[in-house]
Amino acid sequence: MTDDNWRPVAVNTDNFAAVTPVGEMTIPYGDMSFTELKAAYKEKIKALPEDSACFILEGMTMMSDLRAAVLECRKLGKPVYTMIEVDADLKTEQELPADAALIVMQSLGVLCFGISSDDPETLTDGVRRLRSFARIPLAVRPKSGSLDDSTLLELLNLGTDVFMGLNDECHTRFQNIVSAKKYDSVSVETEDSLMLANERSAFFLEHDTTEISDPIECNAGMGEDLIAVCEQGGYDVLKIQVNSPDDALDFADNAHMATLPVMFSGDDEIAMKLAVMLYQGRALIDGTSLIDPDELKRTAGKYGAVIY
Repeated sequence: MTDDNWRPVAVNTDNFAAVTPVGEMTIPYGDMSFTELKAAYKEKIKALPEDSACFILEGMTMMSDLRAAVLECRKLGKPVYTMIEVDADLKTEQELPADAALIVMQSLGVLCFGISSDDPETLTDGVRRLRSFARIPLAVRPKSGSLDDSTLLELLNLGTDVFMGLNDECHTRFQNIVSAKKYDSVSVETEDSLMLANERSAFFLEHDTTEISDPIECNAGMGEDLIAVCEQGGYDVLKIQVNSPDDALDFADNAHMATLPVMFSGDDEIAMKLAVMLYQGRALIDGTSLIDPDELKRTAGKYGAVIY
């Protein structure tokens, strides 16, 4: 956060509605489509207490779960917090990197993003890594419920905005430190690059030097084409030509083969919406599309994409 009036806070999540994984994996890792996954989260969210102050996504280890849950939570107009548990490499159990998750979650409008661990060093390393490109409050949650004063001070100095799950004793020590202003948050240079992501990596690209591939046609067996272009080198972004809804579906089935971020190009409005919705990351949209500019902006805004 950059607001000089902002003070770090310890948040009690008792009145949060916890959205947990539905326990199904999407194609190609499982049998469920992303549309079916969204429908499953819709039903799960409907069963949560209606008087909850906001939603918190917990226990999710894959980008598809995070995206499906956020897209459905947003329909109810309540704030959404995201908390993922990470290891020492800042990845979830299913190898989702925290930086990729943050980029996608903030592009979808969540209120706060956080990492959870039983290792204080992992929390400090995480904040140090994520701070420069966080555009929303950054949270930590120690699984033990407590942090010693030196770790609290280090996290505050690194710019941690929100502390979750602190036990009563740790909460009191935290409040004493904040009230006495015993910390001095370091000034962090904000990342100014183009931030994209897929379900395995975060990408930070320079606006003026980004190299985009020639259009790649979609088909059921396009995975080999994606691998070949990625391995060829010389490109920063894959341009995916989506001319029909079937193209969008074909790419979604093969997207896990792409090790580079993507740009969707095409003039079919339905195909573009479907492609961006199904992509488990943050994509570019080709700004030269003949789709109505206002509609293109709505699609980009809804799914966190960037018109380029």
